Amino acid sequence: RNWMVPILSASGNRGSESAFGTLYLWRSVYSSEVFRYGDQMILYSGGPFRTYNMPIGGKEMPFDAIEAILRDAKERGLPFKMWGITQDGVAELQKMYPERFCYRFDRDNSDYLYDARDLIDLPGRKFHGKRNHLAQFCRGYDWSYEEIVPENFEDCLEIDRLWRESRTGKERDGVEGETEAIKRAFENYEALGLSGGLIRVKGRPAAFTVGEEINSEIFLIHFEKALDGYDGLYTAINHEFAAHRLGGYKYVNREEDMGIEGLRKAKLSYHPAALLQKYLVTLKGEDGAS
Repeated sequence: RNWMVPILSASGNRGSESAFGTLYLWRSVYSSEVFRYGDQMILYSGGPFRTYNMPIGGKEMPFDAIEAILRDAKERGLPFKMWGITQDGVAELQKMYPERFCYRFDRDNSDYLYDARDLIDLPGRKFHGKRNHLAQFCRGYDWSYEEIVPENFEDCLEIDRLWRESRTGKERDGVEGETEAIKRAFENYEALGLSGGLIRVKGRPAAFTVGEEINSEIFLIHFEKALDGYDGLYTAINHEFAAHRLGGYKYVNREEDMGIEGLRKAKLSYHPAALLQKYLVTLKGEDGAS
């Protein structure tokens, strides 16, 4: 963390993979390896993924680092793939290698960026429904909000347990990996620089959210869980954490929707300021790329 965070923060990148916590919390799920290459950082995801990320850091376009990735893929006997490349990254690669790569837009894994003030103020006609949901929750329940601290870690884990037990079928896909990441977050909460909020209803833990700063302008939400049976609870935890913690940021990154229809609808309902478009990059001629 000591050498990675300065590189990640100074890069100005806004994607979820530019937060140290993302790399640390999900490292087992993605079989992640991180390499320092001069003043740059290279991320490789193993297991079934077998992809690299665009090198992060450095003052110049990372030609040498790209060449190092190409050599590493060849030594591993892998087809070359880079994931999560933004439009700026695509433009850099096209300048360095005009005819070498293919680019495929990855809508399902593109991050949603929100204006922090929108999440706090819920302004104007477009947020009328959200304001109504929040008001209904506030009127309808005996609830309280508190900052997440070591004394209520177990309450958050209990919410995750109950939420997980309520999922069925395809809803359970990836749940175990996420629970492992959540446990790791609370085990290393202060060291990772995480912060979060918890809502109780009639004194019982009902919803929580946890995230971290990517840089001074943007905050990333890692996890947000709310139990079923409380109208407006997700709206409430989203709003309360934003109001208590996110006023000093310009943007909030709420990650991708993974192509899940309901999740996409929910994320769009908060009227994102931008979709951080990401691309998959492959070599022409490999895996049928042309």
